[in-house]
Amino acid sequence: MVDGFMLAALPRALGAEARRASEGLAPPRHSAGDRLIQDSNERRWGQVIVGGNELRIPYRHYQDPASPVADPDAELVRQAWLTRSSHGQVRQQAVQSLLRAPAFWHVPYVLQLCGEYVIEIGQDIAEYTAGPLERDPLMLEAYRRFWRDNPAFVALTYARAASYWNAYYRRTLTLTEYPPHAAVVQVEALVRS
Repeated sequence: MVDGFMLAALPRALGAEARRASEGLAPPRHSAGDRLIQDSNERRWGQVIVGGNELRIPYRHYQDPASPVADPDAELVRQAWLTRSSHGQVRQQAVQSLLRAPAFWHVPYVLQLCGEYVIEIGQDIAEYTAGPLERDPLMLEAYRRFWRDNPAFVALTYARAASYWNAYYRRTLTLTEYPPHAAVVQVEALVRS
């Protein structure tokens, strides 16, 4: 059975895929709560809009992957949810899956990871933005629309990337060398061109 928070994290049109995707997740270890990816220190930074839908993507969720789902569309839904996993390696494997088969609704799941602390995930996204994204007009349009519809979320992602760089990497990398920040800069350059 699909939790309501999982359905709220997706465009409405993906309800059937969400039901199938839930079969590939273990039972929750505990509730995800109501903290969303756009929340920051009790301050709500606005809605996340994708394809005209307001998404309520949890900051973390606590369901481990059980097994892949046979339906490729449902499996991508499962992978999107897994980008919010409490385990960094699970998040990295999930975003790699999304980057190999991009869809318009993946954008907030990918960008959110640029505002987090796992530098290896940021590197994967930076490689995607500097290569495959540049050559994909449909995904470029999806990122443009997301950028236009979610300026507060974009600003928050920039701020989080800079904050993690400042806390953990400022002595070894410049901000422009820090992969999560470089990925967001690259996306912005692409969407503004």
